[in-house]
Amino acid sequence: MRRPLRSVRSFISNHTIGAALATGTLLSTALGVGVATAASDPSDVLPLSEVKPGMKGYGLTVFSGTTPEKFDVEVLSVLTNFRPNQDLILIKTPNHPRLDAARVVAGMSGSPIYLNGKMIGAYAYGWIAGVEPVAGVTPIKNMLDELARPIPKSILPGGAGPLPIGSAAKPKSDEGGGAEGMSTPAIKSVRSYSGASEGYDLAEHAKQLAVKSSAALAPPQGVGLSRASTPILLGGVSNTALSIANNLLQPMGLDPVQAGGGGGSKPAADAPTKYVDGGAIGVQLIRGDMSAMGLGTVTRVSGDKLLAFGHPMLNGGIESFPTAIAKVHWILASFQRSFKIGEAVRPMGALVNDRQAAIVVDSTASAPSIPMTFKIEGVDGAPKTTWNMDVTHDKFMSPMFVAMAFSNAVETTTSERRDMTWRATSKLKTAKYGTITFEDFGAGDGGPPEMGDFIRGRLVRALGSLLNNPWEEVKIDGIESTMSVKFEREVSLLKSVKLLDAEIDAGESARVELTLHPHQGKPYTKVISIPIPAELDGRDVDVDISPGYEVEKPQPSPNSVAQLVAVLPNQTYDGESIVCVIRLRESGATFGGKLASRLPAGAVDTLRTQSASDGPEIFASATHHVIPNKGFIVGRDFVRVKIRPKLK
Repeated sequence: MRRPLRSVRSFISNHTIGAALATGTLLSTALGVGVATAASDPSDVLPLSEVKPGMKGYGLTVFSGTTPEKFDVEVLSVLTNFRPNQDLILIKTPNHPRLDAARVVAGMSGSPIYLNGKMIGAYAYGWIAGVEPVAGVTPIKNMLDELARPIPKSILPGGAGPLPIGSAAKPKSDEGGGAEGMSTPAIKSVRSYSGASEGYDLAEHAKQLAVKSSAALAPPQGVGLSRASTPILLGGVSNTALSIANNLLQPMGLDPVQAGGGGGSKPAADAPTKYVDGGAIGVQLIRGDMSAMGLGTVTRVSGDKLLAFGHPMLNGGIESFPTAIAKVHWILASFQRSFKIGEAVRPMGALVNDRQAAIVVDSTASAPSIPMTFKIEGVDGAPKTTWNMDVTHDKFMSPMFVAMAFSNAVETTTSERRDMTWRATSKLKTAKYGTITFEDFGAGDGGPPEMGDFIRGRLVRALGSLLNNPWEEVKIDGIESTMSVKFEREVSLLKSVKLLDAEIDAGESARVELTLHPHQGKPYTKVISIPIPAELDGRDVDVDISPGYEVEKPQPSPNSVAQLVAVLPNQTYDGESIVCVIRLRESGATFGGKLASRLPAGAVDTLRTQSASDGPEIFASATHHVIPNKGFIVGRDFVRVKIRPKLK
């Protein structure tokens, strides 16, 4: 049967995760290539062979506002084979008041460097905690090679417009429908979740990606250099959200800092209308009432395309992230790592290629995103109860940022030192499979829920399951969630259980007295009756008594997205219920989307086959008796019931 889900008890107690994000989506270029030609040493580019120690020139970057400014540079040396097939030019940036104080600056990655009036590359690397302004420059030739890489035609339909979520787009007539006339098979990427799709777990996903990212993005051993890093500027977030973003993003060289402004969905009145060499550029992962943007610098504009960063952002190859012209407010000097403080001022284009030497942006394209609306009810006098955001359409970051955005809105709106119980109804809208509704719930002891309470929520698990399914790409059209809040803790502890009848006859019900201890209340008892199957006569029967949200419903393992959509809202029983489980001697099986909860003797051996590897999944049969309950319970217990033998 399906792999057991992680306990939903996390809704009642607070959790945090310390995990990590990892590398980007890899789409097959064999599905159609765009036209690209290699650019070898254009006339305004100085070949690396002509770069010598002691040469002086300048760079371009934005120190404040949106207009690039010059800063002096001097060549120190050239490191050969710094990266595979890539050298590195060492420079220092003398006699600049901000760079003398800030040294290497996160957010300057991509700043074009010039010698003799010709471009040599992009400011991209620096020593961690260095005490002088020395940086590494990625040679422009390596970056131009990335620009020349072919892009699948399906990624840029007609050269402009919205990007599909996968590169293997097929006409609607071929696949029976899909988003915007497209239906795409699932693409297994380095950011995909490894595990049963219906058992998606965001914390486990983050751990998997942390392992993948460390090798790809760590500095070369013995060199001591690292990327100048891409600061992820967070706006509109609480301290809890910031700390968890830090745990998720730092292992891959993305430094989350609370140094960005929210919004970014609409152009600012004075925003530039086009990208320029040395201008600030942002990769927008979420925008609106909460924002997260990777900030860097444009190296070279070439028609509708441009190069930036001088190093990878996620190192994921073909990508589709929204981008924007950005504004810099200040460069904050720090002994550990200085960074630019800024925000998006005009959404424009999409990141379409993410490689070792650069990111490639198409200014005419727009990347898919997921609009989200969160409404909080029951908080009298709250100045803001509706939160709107757009999150990038991504296998890992979408579930992560949905969890962050949801909990961030709740924490801000319900920030009081009072007990609280909440119930949320969420509608997840898909382009092809309609709207799926989920119920989430939880309770806080003396304050609002924390981030961990939402990471394992049904909405986040379902979103991750759909985006990481192995059958086809699923386009998410939007998420709407309404949370009802009550400032009391409707939770009772299952203190003890007592069997009222020492023995019963086969086919009768066992009466069990539960002792429940409510939060800040007196203990009380509740008697429940549990039907015992007649065929269990003459046995001692164990009955497990658990909260409904901890008990997995018997369901067939899905073999398609349609079956997954049917399974996702019904994986566990109602949160406000008590479920009594009796294990049976028989076995059950699931195969081909069908479920047999109890099989006769010998049937399992008949179903098993030596000639095929995709045989049925066998599981132990059980009966489930559901008892409605007002409020949530925590804790579980069991009783052993003695069944009298039937008279012969």
